[in-house]
Amino acid sequence: MEVDTIQKPALAVEPPDANFDPNLTPETGEQYLQKVMYERGKCPVVVVADKPQPRRQQKALSGLAAVPTDDVKNVAHRALIPTREWETMQNQKFSELRDTITAYRSSAQYEENLQRTHVYLNFDDRKHLHEYCANNLPYVSILLSIPQRNLEILLEYLHEWLQDSDQASSSSSSQQLDEPSDPELCDTVAAVTPSTSGKELLQRGDGYRRDWIPQWIYAILACLIKPLEPYIHSVLRDIAKTCITLRNELKQEDEAKVLPLNLLISIISKHFNQSDLSDNIA
Repeated sequence: MEVDTIQKPALAVEPPDANFDPNLTPETGEQYLQKVMYERGKCPVVVVADKPQPRRQQKALSGLAAVPTDDVKNVAHRALIPTREWETMQNQKFSELRDTITAYRSSAQYEENLQRTHVYLNFDDRKHLHEYCANNLPYVSILLSIPQRNLEILLEYLHEWLQDSDQASSSSSSQQLDEPSDPELCDTVAAVTPSTSGKELLQRGDGYRRDWIPQWIYAILACLIKPLEPYIHSVLRDIAKTCITLRNELKQEDEAKVLPLNLLISIISKHFNQSDLSDNIA
């Protein structure tokens, strides 16, 4: 086969001449191809894209809340900001608690105890969940009997309740938890056993009843199995931002009230890869 035969066009179409009218509708295949050739000749050899316009500030969305990504500023009094040493101690305790829970999940007693500690919670009934959490301690042994997806749902609800400033005052009429202990201490051995009588992360301070929300959030964080879905990281960021906002509203003398807020900010920033929200960035 000769080269001239190979290079010969399969469809020989004459290029459009000076009398070609591109506004006419092609009536034949030859006219259509001539119009294509005409339009191709009008295309520039080099095309430069327009400079993209800056987008408006987006919101970071979680299931129940939307917080602007850069809308939270830390303006709390310096006396309310935790020291690096305090954060190191609390994060060490949290790591030990998670290690204990992980070991317990692999123990022989785990499945047996699940049958004894199972509690029915209707995760479609937000009011039911609110009443239960407000009036019961977040024993880890109970949380371990709840599927992680439901824990994630509960975490979103807790964030919504934490944002509700009226919730703290209205919950003061809820059932009181007796013998509150230091909020910074948690008996990690008792926490994972059904027979525990210890109280986990109770907020000291008279009359301050938003304490049960940080308690439950902390306990859930200790039980979450990594890796987490991206939207859960968004929920955790929203929780930390809400804690920062609530801390900004406190006065210098409100050191007792700021402890659970500082604890959640520190845990989320250090253990869940949200270091930009940390008070003491290493």
